[in-house]
Amino acid sequence: TLFRSPEAVVVRTDNPLWDRFCSLVRWICEELDGRSPGAIAVATDLATAIFVLMLRQYLASNPPVKGLLALMGERATAQAVLAMFRDLSHEWTLAELAARATTSRATLVRSFCRIANVAPLTFLTELRLAFARRRLATTGDPIARIAADVGYHGEAALSRAFHRRFGVRPGKFRIDAMSRGTQSHATRDQSARTNRNTST
Repeated sequence: TLFRSPEAVVVRTDNPLWDRFCSLVRWICEELDGRSPGAIAVATDLATAIFVLMLRQYLASNPPVKGLLALMGERATAQAVLAMFRDLSHEWTLAELAARATTSRATLVRSFCRIANVAPLTFLTELRLAFARRRLATTGDPIARIAADVGYHGEAALSRAFHRRFGVRPGKFRIDAMSRGTQSHATRDQSARTNRNTST
């Protein structure tokens, strides 16, 4: 799928970047423990640096052919994607994304279509809906707030786009997702009790 990513990225202790990772993690801990003004912002930026370093290494050793990670593997498309990630609520135009990628609109469209089989603004729509879907399934945030955060003018606009893409309204999707989560927890609890009874 377009947003498929690895379940986990393993960093070995013999990795050339290991010392750098350890230093960044220690720095994050020091910032959070110190509780100085701006500590959260600094820690967030350091965590982003760790993620980017790990992603860079993963892409170098496992170059993807299609999808999000493949887009991150090329400079122009990566810059456009990062701009979207940083501000999903912005009303991005193709011209703005091309400017961020320091390339022409036509070149950016060709690159996205070659790598991900979608145009940049179509990718943006998919990204917005994917973020909205995750927020609906994992938080109790009001749908109107989620809509605004991912770039839709109101709950109704998100509802129309969400239904067009997934065949279900956001409210119904949230109810179903919460129900599945409750059932999953109940199944795990029952399994744990069964295992304890079996071992005694």
